[in-house]
Amino acid sequence: MKQAFSKTPLGSGGTFLKNVFIKAATYEGMFEKGQPSKQLIDHHVTLAKGGVGLSTVSYGAVSEKGKTFKEQMVVSEKTSAKLKLLANEVHAAGGKISMQLTHCGYFSKNKKVNPPLAPSRVLNTYGLLSGMVFSKAMNTADMKEVAQDFSLAATLLKTLGFDAVEIHLGHGYLLSQFLSPWSNKRRDAYGGSIENRARFPLEVVDAVIDKVGEEFPVLVKLNLSDGFKGGFTLDDCKYVTKELESRTCAAIILSGGFTSKTPFYLMRGKVPLWGMIQNGRNWLEKITMALFGPFIVRPYPYTSNFFLDQAREIRQSVNIPLAYLGGVDSMKGIEEILEEGFDFVVIGRALIHDPEFINKLETRQIKQSNCDHCNKCVVEMDRDGIRCVLRDEEAKMVSWQTNVARRTKSRA
Repeated sequence: MKQAFSKTPLGSGGTFLKNVFIKAATYEGMFEKGQPSKQLIDHHVTLAKGGVGLSTVSYGAVSEKGKTFKEQMVVSEKTSAKLKLLANEVHAAGGKISMQLTHCGYFSKNKKVNPPLAPSRVLNTYGLLSGMVFSKAMNTADMKEVAQDFSLAATLLKTLGFDAVEIHLGHGYLLSQFLSPWSNKRRDAYGGSIENRARFPLEVVDAVIDKVGEEFPVLVKLNLSDGFKGGFTLDDCKYVTKELESRTCAAIILSGGFTSKTPFYLMRGKVPLWGMIQNGRNWLEKITMALFGPFIVRPYPYTSNFFLDQAREIRQSVNIPLAYLGGVDSMKGIEEILEEGFDFVVIGRALIHDPEFINKLETRQIKQSNCDHCNKCVVEMDRDGIRCVLRDEEAKMVSWQTNVARRTKSRA
């Protein structure tokens, strides 16, 4: 495990992380009227202090059109002051900071953009009850604008002191929608074969690298597969990773799942359906989730390192730095990942449960995360911000036991 806690290069421009651990870009829900909140800054500062080498802020929309709903943040001059403060605070805590850049495509409830953009005209089940029924098939002008939005957002983050950016090509958002044959029905140079479906996402990556320069770390999050028949496949992933290898990407973060089809293909574990029903914004949404949720949100059993078999095939086909994600919850699992030749280890729920997880692994205080994969943290994202319900319950129990012990001692 010494390798895991050693200084690790990120890209070719002289950026180094204090270890191989990257905090996954899990949506925090910590914004105030589209601005990064103090809660968000404290969240990433705590992760940096807890030992994370690179903490990733989730869902930085590259434009107003790229938001899934109106409360989300757009990376722009309007949010730059708070973002600069965020970068400075994380650096002061001894960490590095990255921003995930993305565009929702058709997966949107943002009524300011109706119809939402997509590779093809498709039914938008996510925004259906908000009156956003169908998407608009993008034309070349739309694609040029979106590519520019990505590159301008990345350039702004570089000037604000961010250490890296992550371009989101996964999970069923816009660039993933282009990659997936399920959502990309185009008959031009951007649809059909994987070479064509990958054309626009790769143009976006090129536009970003051209703007920020080859020495600034640009990571790419990419699905291993969408997790359903007719979607993006492992063979498709092999093609795209080889294309990215010919570019100057700092690393590829391997993931999986398509938010509107297989959301828990990425999460695994329990589906917190009751909490998802309660989160409905009106009674119609609540009733719809109660009736159809069990059929829409399919559960997948949790196992440690659940993407490793698929990720191993990618590791064997390319030499570009790869970051493993999926079921990282123990010292043993991390050792297995590094032995397979992965360069970085990406962690989500284990760090939501305990921001000190990395430090505790390094000092041998623990060997395994206590996260039980209840996935209630997913529900909390849409409430007051992401938190671990289990950890809060454990804290309340410890407090109760301490109070009982004090009362018992005072009576003795």
